[in-house]
Amino acid sequence: MDRSQNIGTNSIFVFIWSFIFAVFVSSFFFLPPLISIFIILVGTAILAVDKVSLFLSIALISFGLGILRYDIKDFHTEIMPSTTGVVINEPEQRENTTRFVFLSDNGEKILVNTGLYSAVQYGDQVEISGKLAKPGIIEDFNYGTYLSKDDIYFVMNFTEVEIISSGHGNIIKSKLLSLKQSIVNKMRNIFTEPESSLLAGLILAGKSALPKNVLEEFRRAGIIHIVVLSGYNITIIADFLKKIFGPVAAIVGVLLFVVMTGAEATVVRAAIMVLIVVAAKNFRRPYSAPRALLAAGFLMVMHNPKILVFDASFQLSFLATCGLIYVVPKVMQHLQWITEKFKTREIIATTIGTQITVLPFLIYLTREVSIVSLPANILVLFFIPYVMFAGFFAALIAYVSAIPALPLTYLAHLILSWILFVADFLGNLSFATASF
Repeated sequence: MDRSQNIGTNSIFVFIWSFIFAVFVSSFFFLPPLISIFIILVGTAILAVDKVSLFLSIALISFGLGILRYDIKDFHTEIMPSTTGVVINEPEQRENTTRFVFLSDNGEKILVNTGLYSAVQYGDQVEISGKLAKPGIIEDFNYGTYLSKDDIYFVMNFTEVEIISSGHGNIIKSKLLSLKQSIVNKMRNIFTEPESSLLAGLILAGKSALPKNVLEEFRRAGIIHIVVLSGYNITIIADFLKKIFGPVAAIVGVLLFVVMTGAEATVVRAAIMVLIVVAAKNFRRPYSAPRALLAAGFLMVMHNPKILVFDASFQLSFLATCGLIYVVPKVMQHLQWITEKFKTREIIATTIGTQITVLPFLIYLTREVSIVSLPANILVLFFIPYVMFAGFFAALIAYVSAIPALPLTYLAHLILSWILFVADFLGNLSFATASF
């Protein structure tokens, strides 16, 4: 029984890694579907003739399927998009523009940039006019390939948008986005700026909620990850829901949170892992973090193979989680001399472990690394769960009356001000970052 279980487990690992390797190769070299079919047939023939070569046949079949999956994703017959269509995501306000994805009536997607104060919303049927172009290479970054992972092959800048009608989106997503915007607006009512934007970024909106100068301070201080919705934020939310309402509410809550926040790669990866944890505990089954991470990565790559190479957020999230699983425990062993009070040892080990893991790739991407990341994280991370709870419940209570919410509002404001102070002080030091 044990031997058959080992064979089954190893077969799954061989299938997953062969599939991922095929997607990786296909990301750089075009392999026609005929080649994938040929490889699958060879693997099937080996399996039929020689049962001893089980792993080889599985590897070939999976490799062929990986090539075929990438070819299906990459296949695109270009047509000129029509000027009428529907807004299919939540419009995002940038520094000087509002950006959204437009699905034309003939099926083409366009990344649209329009005026900052545009009234366009998710689900609006609109007519657009502007400068249509194909995305290219920007400062050694292949923007066109990056957008192609989301099936976007056109961009339109300086766009005039005329709203024809509303209510053409998914009704559940529409309600969730309306709820999200309502909560964010309530936070802006009871908190001043930039504290309100930081709270919204921590809980619902991610880094898009923060002004550009504040984001730059967070980046230089090495704490930008706290406003990138990820496993840390989702774990806090899932634990709270599970303790108060039970495992079913935690699962439903995480799924709704993913939809509400736009289903970014980091959020989806974290959500899959959290759901596996909740399900394992509920059914009293053993939980393996490495296997959960591998399962999450495989499911995401199978759904969208282009994220493996062309989505930096997915790559960084995956690497950071590997650091938490494999590196942080090793670092913790060497920090026994540090006190456990206020989670100091855990925060220092987590910061060092994840930085070690992502640092080479981060330098490759940004040519820069934060020197003050360790003290910044020590001064900030302990307070994140408390400010998320205090700020969120202050906003909920404020729907009834702002007066009962005052104690939580003051507490959250104090913590938010502290986080902003740390980012401002450390991020503006002349030696805060080192460039490569």
